[in-house]
Amino acid sequence: MKYFPPRAPFFTLVTRFVALLLFFMITRFIFYWSNLEEFDGINSAIFWSGLRFDTAAICILNSLYFVFLMLPFRFVEGKISRIIGDVYFVSINAISLLTNLIDCCYYPFAMRRLTGDIFAFIGGTNNFGQLIPTFLKEYWYFGLIWLIFIALLILTARMTEPEENRYPEIPRLFKSGITVWISHILLRLVILFLILTGARGGWQKRPMNISMASSVSGVENAALVLNTPYSLITTLGTQGLERMHYFSDDECKSIFDIHRNFEGSAEQNNAENSPLNGIPRQYSNPINVVLIILEGISSEYSAYLADEPKNIAGFTPFLDSLAKKSIVFKGYANGQQSIEALTSILGGIPSLMSSPFSQSQYTACNIRYAVPALKKAGMQTLFFHGGDNGTMGFDRFCYMNRFDRYFGRNEYDAENKSQDYDGSWGIADLPYLQYVAKILSQYENPFFATVFTLSSHHPFIVPEEYDNKLPSGKFPMQHCVAYTDEALRQFFAYASHTNWYDNTLFVITADHTNFNDADHIDYYAHRYSVPMIFYYPKADTCYRSEQIVQQLDIMPSIIDYCGITASFTSFGHSAFDDKAPRFAINYLSGVYELYYQNLLLEFDGKEIAHIYDLSDGNRELAPKDVNDIQYIEKFLKAVIQRFNNGLLDNNLE
Repeated sequence: MKYFPPRAPFFTLVTRFVALLLFFMITRFIFYWSNLEEFDGINSAIFWSGLRFDTAAICILNSLYFVFLMLPFRFVEGKISRIIGDVYFVSINAISLLTNLIDCCYYPFAMRRLTGDIFAFIGGTNNFGQLIPTFLKEYWYFGLIWLIFIALLILTARMTEPEENRYPEIPRLFKSGITVWISHILLRLVILFLILTGARGGWQKRPMNISMASSVSGVENAALVLNTPYSLITTLGTQGLERMHYFSDDECKSIFDIHRNFEGSAEQNNAENSPLNGIPRQYSNPINVVLIILEGISSEYSAYLADEPKNIAGFTPFLDSLAKKSIVFKGYANGQQSIEALTSILGGIPSLMSSPFSQSQYTACNIRYAVPALKKAGMQTLFFHGGDNGTMGFDRFCYMNRFDRYFGRNEYDAENKSQDYDGSWGIADLPYLQYVAKILSQYENPFFATVFTLSSHHPFIVPEEYDNKLPSGKFPMQHCVAYTDEALRQFFAYASHTNWYDNTLFVITADHTNFNDADHIDYYAHRYSVPMIFYYPKADTCYRSEQIVQQLDIMPSIIDYCGITASFTSFGHSAFDDKAPRFAINYLSGVYELYYQNLLLEFDGKEIAHIYDLSDGNRELAPKDVNDIQYIEKFLKAVIQRFNNGLLDNNLE
């Protein structure tokens, strides 16, 4: 018997929804087991909250299909409509499950779920296509798992086909008349309401967002609560910053100012350049700066810099020897990606939003960067990176900062015509650092050179001639760290015989941490731990300080140390300014993280979600247990408001 209106296929909708929940749950467990070292474990709060995010993702992705099933028209039951619906159901959910599986591999490198900025990253990485075969070869088994999921989706579609009364439907309460239409409309409205409720994450006043994942069990487990489709969907597009109203503009500026002014004190500011060859003039302060940014090398790999119990340390003997002759601080990165690090280190601008600052719509804002101030002081500004020109937009950012020269893989190949390409990212660190030293010797003093290494990165390739000469460690990253350390040793050996070495300040840090496959890492304390070394060959002063110095502080510290007259914008302060606030700030999964003294505060934009005492086993504290909590919260809010409103109003000059 043909009904009109046609019966709603509730069985199809419900069974397919439940099947998708099960598939999403399975990928969550696969994600967990693939990154076992990164998480404390799955508890009931993570499990139930994960179901909530899975429900939201499924409802959003399948909303068109679910609504189509609810249409009170006969063609919904037709063969063509069923085929179209099945194709949509299988394809859209196969893609969503694939993104979950991709994150099983990607998470150790980014320490967060994929977000919408991944598409900008792909577009700005010229060698991304060359990396795909490497990942497919190493993680081939995830391809097999995905094929299994596709088969399960097809099986689900076949077994739940809404065809000619194959399965019992909800019985009709009424046989004819207007009551039939009323019953159909009410039932469909209920279903639509449930779909909408599921998509927004519940009945609460405000729709769910990714920051809520962190409130369940902290930022460190947020990725376990989230799923990748939801993370991608909610961060796609050009999300604007939210205007903050914690304080008046004047009060905000009085709490946290971003203008840095250095009057300078060194007499070399007006000195003539040193000769290209021969003995350099003697200066009381450095006239050159070489800033070395190490790819992914946390301070925890260093026997000298690491905190106890030094579980993964001992792979940087040269860096350790250099650090003992330097001024060393407790270093913190301001992000988990290289592209975030560059804007923090050179630009003084953190990425306190879901996408890196350099890939946001705010890069066109008027900001007084520090690099042009160095140029104004007479320094030639150079940037070196052995990767393909255009990788991650490094060259564009350098041009935006008015660097005089950008040296990428193109320039290296043009001069050397060598076979030093590592097959994935660019020129291996050892030959490239030798190349940098030779190029610098061709420039007259003074200069500011930034060098970004790349070998200590997946796929963790060490050149054959050094493969058996260096310690391998318990996991591949340690072997690469040892190789980059050897590259540094040979770079300094070469540089020490040049005419510019003695008058050069060397600053060594890292772009972010990389603990891929590492065990026994305290992620609360060391998620952002990077080297922060200031080495000046002629200096007699050397010490190690437990003072917090973040990447944002590097440029103000360099300018202060060198005695340069400069005025610029920065969210950081000089490490050598005793009166400056000492803190480190990050943004991860919708939550602001503030490192202050021995504390880690997690703030969701409205209230403090967690406070951890890093000096006492990461013991969680209540706000009332922290003596100056009101000042700390006030300071954090001022930083956030200055960032958001400053970019929205374009007044960070």
